[in-house]
Amino acid sequence: MKSLFKSLHRYVSLAFASVWLVQALTGVLMVFHWELDDALVAGEHRPLSVRELGDAAQRVQAQHPHARLTALYATAGAPDRFDLYLEDAAGRTDIVRVDGAGRALLERPLDHDYARAGFIQAAIVMHQTLFAGDRGKLFIGCSGIVLFSNILMGLVLAWPRRRDWKRALLPTATRQRVANLFAWHRACGLWLALPAMVLVGAGAMLAFEGPVEAFFGTDAAPPELATVPASQVDSLTTAIVTPAVALQRGLDRFPTATLASLRMPAPGAPWYRVRVRQPGEAARVYGTTAIYVSAVDGRVLAVDDPLRAGLNRRGVDALYPLHTGEIGGWLGRLVSLSVALWLLGMLVLGVSLWSGRRRSRRVLSAVT
Repeated sequence: MKSLFKSLHRYVSLAFASVWLVQALTGVLMVFHWELDDALVAGEHRPLSVRELGDAAQRVQAQHPHARLTALYATAGAPDRFDLYLEDAAGRTDIVRVDGAGRALLERPLDHDYARAGFIQAAIVMHQTLFAGDRGKLFIGCSGIVLFSNILMGLVLAWPRRRDWKRALLPTATRQRVANLFAWHRACGLWLALPAMVLVGAGAMLAFEGPVEAFFGTDAAPPELATVPASQVDSLTTAIVTPAVALQRGLDRFPTATLASLRMPAPGAPWYRVRVRQPGEAARVYGTTAIYVSAVDGRVLAVDDPLRAGLNRRGVDALYPLHTGEIGGWLGRLVSLSVALWLLGMLVLGVSLWSGRRRSRRVLSAVT
């Protein structure tokens, strides 16, 4: 059985090495990509003005009549910058970044034309979908499951006997290169295998976010939305209530919270969804507290408070903060960065070990 595990661990690693290499390389960037992205955008920092930010959303929509403003998101790199999402008829999305006072800082593609979108945005899409949309996301999720299983398999194979822990964790050098590679591959695996499994497992589940939410029963919309009159759902084409009013309604409901996003009304959904982050939520910026505000009369239709939700909801909401490491603050994000670098090191050591053993076998075969 151990010999079978060794073969599986080796050849599965070789088969997926290129995919995991891409994930590790882009993962290193992902840990602090929000801060890097905002640092590269020139412009003054201005504190949030709900009225001016809401007015900016209306102004941007008016300036882009052939696209639909779908959402507003905090950039997560600076507390006073936001991205307005514009979707055209072909389903392509551009963003307009504004400061807290609603002044435009840049406009660029989000999910197309990556030469203009920039290196960081291209790396994000590569990490999440391999530029292949939903199919790529599904493949990334499957490769994450395989990686999780392979780390577990390697951990089982590397687990030392009680008296051998010190030598396993801190191997001593020998004159044989292959033996050194094996020892350090094993040692590095023991160092970070457990946190790597947590981060990789959370990332794989995020790739299957819809099915995961359905399985745990956390995908249902608040029941209060079902009471909205059918006449409003079927007939609303233009929101009467402005984005500024909706934003203010949401922030008034949770005065100590910070703004995470605003989802605009859409056909069949005549309401704004204001998402905020309350103190106590695991996410650093993108909280999951949601306030649904009628686009017809400005009433608060429903409130979704994750801090009062059950264990299933808290677990699903924790997946993203776990994967990014932000659930542990700066220390957690450094652990996430370390895991990405660890995976790079493990791939290099593993491939070098495989190559070294092949070379040794060829030499031995030539001699005999």
